[in-house]
Amino acid sequence: MSKVTSTHKENNTPRTAEEIRREVKQKNNLFNRYMLFRFSLALFFFANIYWSLTLFFKPNLYLLIPLALLAVLIIATVEQFKLYGASAPKLSRTELALKIQLMTHLLVIALTAFNQTSVLFPTFTNQFSAKLMIIILQVLGMLLVNLNLNRITLIKQNKDKYYQRFQTIEKYI
Repeated sequence: MSKVTSTHKENNTPRTAEEIRREVKQKNNLFNRYMLFRFSLALFFFANIYWSLTLFFKPNLYLLIPLALLAVLIIATVEQFKLYGASAPKLSRTELALKIQLMTHLLVIALTAFNQTSVLFPTFTNQFSAKLMIIILQVLGMLLVNLNLNRITLIKQNKDKYYQRFQTIEKYI
């Protein structure tokens, strides 16, 4: 199975299909350490799309919040795609997007406490049950953001489980 494909850059010798497969496996394993970010960014993206759609029916100044978040999340998602094949993690935009998302959760909780529920979310009223549901969702979002920020810290220090597994796998490949 030593089918010749592209060539090595250093010495201009042909690479085998097995070498290419091994390289792709290494890239995929290293890329898996960012999976939580990709899923979290997608969740926040769709939550903000839903929020902006509800605000389109009763437009107000608060519509700028989810629209701005969507832009920031798209930039962070682009950064995630660029991480494929990268040996060193560059997560500055992802970290910034998550911090902005965290601040937004805090802002929504504060505005909900000041009876802005029906203005922020036109499908809800200013009743206690609606406020409680919104606050619970915001706290869950904050917990997810904190989980992601902790993971970023571990990745920057190469102390995350995926990296340690990658190092083990790399020894045997």
